[in-house]
Amino acid sequence: MDKHISTNELIARMEYLEENRRYIQNALNMVLSLGDFQEKISKKYDHHPIFIEAEKRIRRIIPFEARALYAVEEDSSDLVLSVCEPADLKQFVEDEVEFMIDDNLFGWAIRERKGVIVESKDHSRRFLLHIIATHSQIRGMFVGLWPSHGERIPDVSLDLLSIILMNTANALESAKFYDLMRKQNIVLEEKVKEKTKEIENQAVVAEAANMAKSEFLANMSHEIRTPMNGIIGMTSLLLGTELSTEQREFAETIRNSGDSLLTIINDILDFSKIEAGKVDLEHIDFDLRVALDEVTDLVALKAYEKGLEYVAMVHPDVPSLLCGDPGRLRQILINLVGNATKFTETGEVAIRVTLDDENTTHATVRFSVTDTGIGIPKDRMDRLFESFSQVDSSTTRKFGGTGLGLTISKQLAEIMGGHIGVESEEGKGSTFWFTAVLEKQPEGKYKRVVVPEDIKGKRILIVDDNATIRYVLREQLKSWGCRYGEASSGVQALEELRQAVAGKDPFEISILDMQMPEMDGETLGKKIKQNPDLKNTILVMMTSMGQRGDARRFEDIGFAAYLTKPVKQSKLYDCLGSVVGLQEDTGNEQPAAIVTRHSLAEDKKRRVRILLAEDNIINQKVVISTLKKLGYNADAVANGKEAVKALEMIPYDVVLMDCQMPEMDGYEATGEIRKRSSKVLDHEVPVIAITANVMKGDRKKCLNAGMDDYLPKPIYPNELSDMLEKWIGKQDASQQEETTGSNKEPVQNIFDKAGLLDRLMGDEALANEILGEFLEDVPRNVTALKEALDNGDAPSIQLRAHTIKGQSANVGGEALRETAFEIEKAGESGDLETVKARMTELEAQFDRLRKAMNRTM
Repeated sequence: MDKHISTNELIARMEYLEENRRYIQNALNMVLSLGDFQEKISKKYDHHPIFIEAEKRIRRIIPFEARALYAVEEDSSDLVLSVCEPADLKQFVEDEVEFMIDDNLFGWAIRERKGVIVESKDHSRRFLLHIIATHSQIRGMFVGLWPSHGERIPDVSLDLLSIILMNTANALESAKFYDLMRKQNIVLEEKVKEKTKEIENQAVVAEAANMAKSEFLANMSHEIRTPMNGIIGMTSLLLGTELSTEQREFAETIRNSGDSLLTIINDILDFSKIEAGKVDLEHIDFDLRVALDEVTDLVALKAYEKGLEYVAMVHPDVPSLLCGDPGRLRQILINLVGNATKFTETGEVAIRVTLDDENTTHATVRFSVTDTGIGIPKDRMDRLFESFSQVDSSTTRKFGGTGLGLTISKQLAEIMGGHIGVESEEGKGSTFWFTAVLEKQPEGKYKRVVVPEDIKGKRILIVDDNATIRYVLREQLKSWGCRYGEASSGVQALEELRQAVAGKDPFEISILDMQMPEMDGETLGKKIKQNPDLKNTILVMMTSMGQRGDARRFEDIGFAAYLTKPVKQSKLYDCLGSVVGLQEDTGNEQPAAIVTRHSLAEDKKRRVRILLAEDNIINQKVVISTLKKLGYNADAVANGKEAVKALEMIPYDVVLMDCQMPEMDGYEATGEIRKRSSKVLDHEVPVIAITANVMKGDRKKCLNAGMDDYLPKPIYPNELSDMLEKWIGKQDASQQEETTGSNKEPVQNIFDKAGLLDRLMGDEALANEILGEFLEDVPRNVTALKEALDNGDAPSIQLRAHTIKGQSANVGGEALRETAFEIEKAGESGDLETVKARMTELEAQFDRLRKAMNRTM
């Protein structure tokens, strides 16, 4: 019996253990499924689907007869039934829950914050109540109807129930947050739509405001610049007259104030256009070295007035012929050099142009402006490129300025695809640099560099105590095929000259700087001319402190040329060619007249014919007087109609055309000039717009009308001079042009082979064929012209001269063309005496042209 009981007990224990195993296995499965449960409910954005998922999980771990989940309403905090399974027990559960709430059993369950067992109102059944809550927020209540058989629920199942309900509460909290986010997004989207519409409306208003602003700036610019032109122009003319000291001081104050005001106006206009995004860069072909020379003309004088050395050099690797906006490049350089000069008391200011990078189509060029001035403290460098800012307020008071220059320079450099920066050490100086990406002109546009025989191979000594200037001159001479030596002092120069003579390879030319320590250039020149072995050395003086009477004094010493710094490459080239040619012409029997920068340009200027079309009498007077001061003669007309009439009678070299004139404005007049059907003698005559309209589009409007260039009012003498030199000297301004040593007239004036080849698209064989026919045909026409002169046949004279003129123009014989044209005019008027007088010149010009052509064929 005892044994039988023991067996039953063993079986009961085994059944109990098996039941527990099943519960544990089920619990483990539930634990493993909790991760899946958490993932599913985290994607729900409403409480109902969350409760449905929770009810499914609870059903698997505890066999409640009914499962109900209540949610807390946000507005009233009431409990609302969300899910009840099975559905047929829903009413029973709701009635029991109402009783529990009234009996405060829900409140007890909430306080316990865990599962509690309560009896039904008739004490026949039991319920499990469990709060659904996070650590801080009650989200609902779970109500489970205890199994009717009343079996025990394992503790592990109750623990799993707590976990499920806690995860449910967290999911409900997240759903609330997501719902708020969704609603907020809807609100934001609506606001974005409203704001977008508002911005679009504002953009329309802003565009209209910008147009009004641009028109206002254009009108204001025109209205300000027109009277400023009269003020500055008349003041400049006044300063050229005899004035007392006090009167000169007053006049200079007016001019300086006008210049300052115009600078401020330009800065503000530029700044406003850049800020508004209205700056359009030009895209035109230009020569970088010529552009740098133009900067030199504008800024060097102030440097020399302060006793500073000024140096400008372009590295040989930098391409000359580029495409971009030279005006904006000059603007940045002028600003940087102006600042460098302003903040430097002793030493030098130098511009260096180097090549950062290049490919087949573009070049990245670096422009550096170095000075030996006051430098900039490191803690203040970050303020340099801010608007209306200088290093400190005392700088503004001491040196002046709007504080916009560097800001504008920075923005312009960035628009040109580059950057700007500064390197400085306080008390030692600064280097401001910027880069620009510039397009390279197509290779077909490059002209072959021709090194004239008159200076190629010549041995030239450079004498200057400044190493930078020696380097610049050395590089220039090297590019022209010259042999060179250098000395940093007068004593060293004399020794170099003596050794060259002893070595039977003397220096033919010596370029001397005037301002050198111990022995200046004047003293050195005297010593050279007093030495029998050295006296035949051709001396060229370069000085940055030129005074009236210097040229005569240096001429008496024996100098062949006298140039004031800064010396353009083209001017130095022309000077060296001239002094060598003059030396060969005179045979050293008597000293030739000293060559100066003025004498190099005088002859060319005397031959230039300029027409000014301007309706304003004051502006007429200012421009005509300024031209006379520059060495030019000009005729003036009052409107475009008169300009066209004048061009029908006289072949002017340049036309300065105002744009706004009565009867016929400058645009219409230029169109008439360009018409092949008009009676204008030269349809290709350069027309330069002079106008007070300087806003966006004005330059383009002028160029589209057929004008060649654009000069804004007020007209400054140096700007006018540069413009005339640019267009009058297009054929002979470059230092690479062919020149002749036997006379002062440039070879290109005699024979412009480069121009001929350009017209024939580089076909050398065709050019030689045309030249051969020209050299055969012209003598026949010259003979016929002589016969017509002997017979007194003026119409035939006119016809033959006209033929020679056309032939010469076609092949590039400018000097012969001019002489033939003069004879043609004389024949037309029946002036046979003038024809007879010009015949010798005609034959001489043809002989020069023939020789020049034979040298190049």
